[in-house]
Amino acid sequence: MDSLKDRVLRRVDSYDILDYYLKPYHEKGALKQGQHISNPFLLPTIQKTPSFNIYLSKSGSWRYNDFATGDQGDCFNLVMRLYGLGFYEALQLVVRDFVIGI
Repeated sequence: MDSLKDRVLRRVDSYDILDYYLKPYHEKGALKQGQHISNPFLLPTIQKTPSFNIYLSKSGSWRYNDFATGDQGDCFNLVMRLYGLGFYEALQLVVRDFVIGI
């Protein structure tokens, strides 16, 4: 039996999840690999230059890299960090936001 995470990722690409939750931190249009954007984990007054981006990993999933803190992770790690949620709660938020009938 597939995990809830696997079922979510079959319905929504990890790129789309990252792009959706990072929209407030980058210019209009599609988020691009390697494009530095405002760091969602730093206050704007502290951040002088964009220090955050996404990339396609060797496994084929999209991940983020926070150059200011050295943190990196997948789309669910991002949701967990942005909203202070546990893993299961982050999965539930993605299911709700993307209206995935699972």
